[in-house]
Amino acid sequence: MSKIKYLFGTLFIFIFTQTAMAQEISYKVDNGSFNYKHAVYLTPSQELTLKFDVKNTKSIRWYQIIPDTSKFYKNANHPWEKNPYKWVGFGKIEYKKVEIDAFKNRREVKLTTAILQENQPENNAFYNPNFGSFWFEVEATLENGTKVKSKGLKNMTYRGLSTKVFRVSYMLSDDYIGYLTTFFNVPGIFGSIAYQSKNYIGVDCADVLMATSAVMNKKKLKDYNVAMLVAKLKKEATLTITNGNPNKRLQWNQDFQRGDFIAVKYNKNGRYAHIGMLYKDENNNGILDKKDTIINAGPTALRITTLEEGGFNGTVAILDNVDMQ
Repeated sequence: MSKIKYLFGTLFIFIFTQTAMAQEISYKVDNGSFNYKHAVYLTPSQELTLKFDVKNTKSIRWYQIIPDTSKFYKNANHPWEKNPYKWVGFGKIEYKKVEIDAFKNRREVKLTTAILQENQPENNAFYNPNFGSFWFEVEATLENGTKVKSKGLKNMTYRGLSTKVFRVSYMLSDDYIGYLTTFFNVPGIFGSIAYQSKNYIGVDCADVLMATSAVMNKKKLKDYNVAMLVAKLKKEATLTITNGNPNKRLQWNQDFQRGDFIAVKYNKNGRYAHIGMLYKDENNNGILDKKDTIINAGPTALRITTLEEGGFNGTVAILDNVDMQ
């Protein structure tokens, strides 16, 4: 009997150990060593290897978890709704789990932009396969039938997807602009809270700019709204934009810098209501005009828009972003 108990105990310990070891996805960047952190930041030029280190498997299935960023989510009423800005409770974000066929039955895989492009959701213009954040889940079935899973879609909280679900964040560069691009593919949530913003659950226009600074500098997120940012940061210029056309001639890299913020109030005597980051002189004429682009969120997910698209028509302040970097 003691021998049977010993064998049973050994088998139990073996299975338990396999399960415990397999709770997380590990990763390595380029030729580095494998790490078990919940998130990794890198540029698309770097090679990323993922591993689900489980022995004696019968099958392994990898999934990408994709939030539906085409929808407007809210924790508070939008400005155009009745009782604007009133807290209405945490908005429920919708996610989809898509199997990655190329990774099937493989413990170790290499993630590429080609894989991320294949999983492009239909009718969702806000999905960016080149930059931004991507979430993954793995399920392994052992030879004895035991299932071993990483944290995944089942690990939801009232604020959104668990922060323990493995995330890959691709960035354009390792500066402020680059870290801002890691927030592509994160849902837009009007009235998002600091926890949601810093943990890539959901963002609003000012929140995403503050979260970028907090993540880059590894500091606590300061919960500033648009008006507070306008009051805090140095004004480089004030102007009026109509149909995307500024009423002043402002030069890139002289009157303002790439990466500076642009805030707008839609009513002359109202408050500043929207903010984004000046991104690119698209026609290379050196002058701020309707063809130039801005990265901004709210009420949609983070996206690139032009001045011509109208999101910044009104009374505008351009703000020096140096204090955020």
